[in-house]
Amino acid sequence: MKTTEEMKKVFENAAGVTLITMNADGTPHPIIAGKGEVTEDAITFGIYKMEVTQKNLKANPKAYVVAASMQDGPKGYRFTGKAEAQGKQLIFTPVKAEELI
Repeated sequence: MKTTEEMKKVFENAAGVTLITMNADGTPHPIIAGKGEVTEDAITFGIYKMEVTQKNLKANPKAYVVAASMQDGPKGYRFTGKAEAQGKQLIFTPVKAEELI
C-alpha cells in the first residue's frame, strides 16, 4: 500500500501517533510512538525502550498505527500492517488504511 500526501500530512501534523501491537494473551498494547518518518511505503519510528512492543512483534508482527490531526479540519487514519524492529528503528509497513474522521 502506498501512503498518500494527505496521509503524510496527517502524520506530520499529529500531536502523537499511536502504535498498537498484541500481547501474547491477545490484548492490545498501545503506545505513543512519536511521529515517525513517513515514506511512500513505510513508517519508521525510532526505538526508545519499547521492550513490550518488540517482544510482541517477535511473536506476532501484526500491528496498527493511528494518527489524527486537527490541521485544516479533523482528519485521521488507522493503518493495519506488519512491523519489525531493525536495530534502533521500528519499521511499520502498512497494507490497509481506513479513514477515521
